[in-house]
Formats: sequence, structure tokens, C-alpha cells
Amino acid sequence: MQSFEVNSDKTAFIITGMHRSGTSLTAAILQSAGVDVGERLLGANESNAKGHFENIDFFEFHKTVLRSQGIDDAGWTLTETVEVEQQYIDQAKELIATNSKSPYWGWKDPRTTLFLNFWADLLPEGKFILVYRSPWEVVDSLYRRGGENDTIFFSHPDLAVKLWIHYNQKILNFYDRFPDRCILTSVYSIANQLEKNIEAINHKFQVALATPAPDIFERSLLRVQEANVHRATLVAYYFPEALNVYQELNAKAIQLDREHQLETMQKVRNSPYKVWAFQDWVDLCQSEKKGKRLQSELERSHAQLIQTQAELGQSQTQLAQIQAELEQSQVQMQAELGQTQAQLAQTQAEFGQTQAQLAQTQAELGQTQAQLAQTQAELGQTQAQLAQTQVERQQAEATIASMHTSKFWKLRTAWFSLKKRMKVATNK
Repeated sequence: MQSFEVNSDKTAFIITGMHRSGTSLTAAILQSAGVDVGERLLGANESNAKGHFENIDFFEFHKTVLRSQGIDDAGWTLTETVEVEQQYIDQAKELIATNSKSPYWGWKDPRTTLFLNFWADLLPEGKFILVYRSPWEVVDSLYRRGGENDTIFFSHPDLAVKLWIHYNQKILNFYDRFPDRCILTSVYSIANQLEKNIEAINHKFQVALATPAPDIFERSLLRVQEANVHRATLVAYYFPEALNVYQELNAKAIQLDREHQLETMQKVRNSPYKVWAFQDWVDLCQSEKKGKRLQSELERSHAQLIQTQAELGQSQTQLAQIQAELEQSQVQMQAELGQTQAQLAQTQAEFGQTQAQLAQTQAELGQTQAQLAQTQAELGQTQAQLAQTQVERQQAEATIASMHTSKFWKLRTAWFSLKKRMKVATNK
């Protein structure tokens, strides 16, 4: 296959592993550490609450190539080699050119495990983060997920173990071929020794990834089957090759939590007790009992729901009646409001007339006040003249009084009196 040149200043991180092995967690951690895992990512769902962190470009590319070869696009295949036709090789080169914008970039998709050699040739400088998880926990997770693509396990439950062997054997083969380009690590190591894993990546690949955010991982989301060891021993008993592959993975991986792995493997090596063969039978019966109890509770809840619905119907009837009364009250209030508005308009008109009359009265008052002021001024003049007249009268009276006391006045008075008597005598 012809190699494809990429910018040597940029480092590609290809994150892969068997489905349900912790590749989403690993991608989230690397993204937090500074790796661009894509802009269009597959969203979260019930099985991956934090998101899949799968670049949709590569996700759809792998599915398309699988379908072109008549293979289930979920990746449920035991085919040793998946052929990639030339048209898809050109498309893969375009994906690389489109997504390699950042100094550290890459993608995550479990299906990449089926195309490891293909991508190794296209990206000769690419770095591979290979993640694995115990076969019993992967099988348990697939059974519990029960998604649309997982229904095949309901009729072929052993296929889950066979797929785990197939995927992880491919990982081992690739790691043996390109040990300098790979980091092989378990999901338990990533979860428990997060910073040390980043340090190991930086040291081996001579890169400078940052320390991931401390809250990037919720430990409760990683299910560990410490209490169900009997299922692990069943896998080891009926599929010893799975245990061999798992032991080889542990031997070649970055073992930052080796004690936990050794303890788990010691438990798994034991042959399953006879009683364990009946354990799931007991668990199933208990589950059926619990299901019946839940069914009874559901029926009670359904009866309560019917009663609640009946009460709701009554409440809705009462509500309709109240709404009708409210509408009637609104009509009456609107009529009264109309009357009030008419009265208000009339009052406003009368008020306008009153204001006009008041303005006229104020104008007349102003004129009256002006006339009053003029009258008061004339009265003042008259009073002044009267005072002067009184003074003159008093002076005249004084003059007359003085005249009455004078001899001349007395002679004059006697003269007029004599003259009057003489006139009377003549007339006789």
C-alpha cells in the first residue's frame, strides 16, 4: 500500500480497542490533555453517559468500508483481514488532510482495530493507544448494553467472547509488529493511574501532553466485576484462549497496577465450583421474583393512575365550569366598564365646560379686580380732596367765627336787621 505523507510537526494518536473496553474514557482523557479528537463527535447515550468521543468522519468511514465487504458495520466479525478498496483509500487520505489541523490530533473508534495495518501504512508516524479490558467485563457490558447492534448476542452469547479474542489478538499482533509506535494499556491502569499514563505517553513518544482535568473521569461509570468472579472463571474454563490472550496483554502492557491484575488472575485461574453452574439459575429465579413484585407494584401504580385520571377529569370539569363563570363575569365587567367609561366621558365633558366657565369667571374677576383697583385709587383721591375740603371748611368756619365776633360784623348784622324792619314798616 502506498504511504501518505503527513506533516511531521503533527502527531496523530489513534485510540482503539475492543468495544466496551474503555476507549471512550481514554479519548476523553487525551482530549483533556490537548489532543484534538475531532469537531463532530458522536453524542452521549444511556450506555456512554459522558459521550463516545468518536469522530463521526472516521466512524462513518469504517462502517462504510465494512458494509462494502458485506460485514456488519457494528464490527461484529471474525474476518481476519478487511479489504479496503482504492476509492476508500483516497477517502481516508482526505479524512487525514481534513482532520490533521492541530499539533496533536487523532480519533477513537473500536472498529479501527480491524484496520490497524491500513492506518499504520497511511500514517507512518502515527501513534497507537491500544486499550484493553478483561473479557468477562466486556462480555457483561455488551449483554447489559443490549443496543440495536447487540441483539446478535441474545441468540449467540458466546460470540461476545469470540469477538473479544479476535479484537485483542489483533491488538497483540500489531503491538508485536510496531512496539515503538504503540502504548498498550488496560482501562484499569488508565482509570487508577491517569497522570502516570500521560507521563508514559509523553516519554515514549517524545510529546508534551498536558495534565488532564481532575474531573474528567467518574469512577462510578467503570463497572468492575469483583463480586461476580464465577462468571470470569466460566469464561476462563470454556474459553481458555481468552485467558491466554488476557495474560499476554497484561504481560506486555504498561502495568501501573500490577497487584490488582495478579490478584484478579489468581481468582480466575481456579476452576468454577459446581455450585456456580447453578448460580445464574438462582439469580434468574430471584430476578423473576423481583419482576413479579415489580409487576404488582406496576399494577398498583396503574390503578392509582386510573384513579388520578378520574380525579383529573373531575378537576377539568370543575375547571371548565369555573372558566365559564369567569367568562360570564368578564362579559359583565366589560359591560360595566363600558358604562363607567361613558360616564367618565360625560364627566370629562362637563369638567371641560366647568373649566371654560372657570376661565371666563377668572377673566371677569381680573377685570373686576382692575376696576376695583381703579375705584380704590379714585377713592383715595376723593378722600384726599375731602380731607382738604374739611380743612378749608374748618378754616372758613374759623374765619366766620372771628368775623361774628368783630365790631364790623355786629354793625352789619344790626344794619341788616334795621333794614328788614324798615322794609316791613313801609309795606304796611
